[in-house]
Amino acid sequence: MRPRGSASAPLLVLLGLAVVIALVRLQTWDEPLERDISGAAVMGQELLRGRPLYSDVWDHKPPAMHVTHALSQVVAGYGRGAIYLLGAGSAIVTLLGVYTAGAAAGGAVAGLWAAAFWTVVSGDLWLQANQPNTESFINACLVWAFALLVRIEGRAPGYGRVVLVGALFALASLYKTVNVASATLLACALVAWPPPGAGGRRRVLGAMAVAGAIATLAWTLIVGWFAVTGRFGVFWEAVVVFNRHYAGSITANLAKLLEPASWWSMSSTVPLAVLALLGTVAGLARGDRRRVTYLLAWAAGTALAVGLPGKFFPHYFQLWLPVLAVAGGWAAGVLVRLAPARIAALPHLAGGVVIVLLVVLQLPLYQLSPDDFSRAKYRTDLFVEERRLAHELAVLLQPGETFYEFGAETGLYFESRRRPPSGTFYAYPLLSGPVAARLSAQVVRDLERRPPELFIVVDWAANAKNPVLDWARERYRWAPGDPRRGPFTLFVLPGSALEARMAALPTRSR
Repeated sequence: MRPRGSASAPLLVLLGLAVVIALVRLQTWDEPLERDISGAAVMGQELLRGRPLYSDVWDHKPPAMHVTHALSQVVAGYGRGAIYLLGAGSAIVTLLGVYTAGAAAGGAVAGLWAAAFWTVVSGDLWLQANQPNTESFINACLVWAFALLVRIEGRAPGYGRVVLVGALFALASLYKTVNVASATLLACALVAWPPPGAGGRRRVLGAMAVAGAIATLAWTLIVGWFAVTGRFGVFWEAVVVFNRHYAGSITANLAKLLEPASWWSMSSTVPLAVLALLGTVAGLARGDRRRVTYLLAWAAGTALAVGLPGKFFPHYFQLWLPVLAVAGGWAAGVLVRLAPARIAALPHLAGGVVIVLLVVLQLPLYQLSPDDFSRAKYRTDLFVEERRLAHELAVLLQPGETFYEFGAETGLYFESRRRPPSGTFYAYPLLSGPVAARLSAQVVRDLERRPPELFIVVDWAANAKNPVLDWARERYRWAPGDPRRGPFTLFVLPGSALEARMAALPTRSR
């Protein structure tokens, strides 16, 4: 029987690491948010106010992200508190999953190293991981599914475990459908190399079939809900038809995985990747080959999930972070076991060096102001200017007055707490693709129903040929004084009270 202290020590360490995550996330509380996060928050708020998803509030992602933001706002309100709750909460849930998975192949030592690595990389600034993009929630789902699968040994998997794994796979795919790749490859790896004492390949195949059935049932219920509410067509158009256009050539996308330039975003994780690679080789040579094979299947699924959309945005690579953390923990565990007694401390020293290097790569950004922090991360001041304008709009507009932005700067709505007059507030799908004509006509109808007092155009979309811009050109004119706000141009309704107030304002100096 282990002493009580040895059992509670990992819990205390995990608690300390969770506190570190929570405190570090506070450092970037005021950072200007990029469009995916602010847009999801606005959509979550609109869902809570009764606007239906896809038929009114339009997005091309499956519904899990929007529901997640809505739930966080029920708990923490509409604002920065809900964003923080999602970011810190998902990172801590993933922390516990990383520890559980890490401990499966190397005991508490491997689990704690994995958790320590995750604590450092979970907020990787160069991968934009300090804020809760979709990948944050996917990671929480997949690492726990992996942990539940990798710990099957000595007996057949229970139905509770199998159902939970299926539910986690389903939820991951309801954030982004590309995560079916990781789920499928993990299930195949388990069937190909069944855990000892699990009843053999046939029993494991049956268990994975049940997990697949649970995931299929979840999707059936979601699709059925949209069908019953008369929204199947718009759901299919957004999640399937548009995404097929968005991704383009799947073959060409996957070929980009072989190009070194596609991986530049991962440069800040190189120290951990090197340790993970060494540990994987050692594990295949003299360690737990079966579990390492499962990890490689997860890694292959991650590569597919990153590559399939074809965009290779930095935040896509966040999917690698829990894989690397678990692999790094397993590396520490196997190296501790294989190291001769005279150098028994060397694997721990190597782990410490990796953590120091990871911190050194991140630390310079944490010394910046929130605005400079955003500029460094996204290599643009767009989101800084967006927030500045949003704060001006919050003061400038009277209750009941609205604005519409032709662009994709959803932080204007989030930061000003103004509701968008149309549920389609991303210009990208309006400019090209299979839904451009229908959505453009829908936006025009929304704006015609009650024209917003202010119409804003961002520079990158200003020269587009689009019915929404044509509609606005016929009805709006330059805002009085200087209509420019950084990359934005402001237009007002002629004769409106807003135009009169802006004309009375002193000349702006910027």
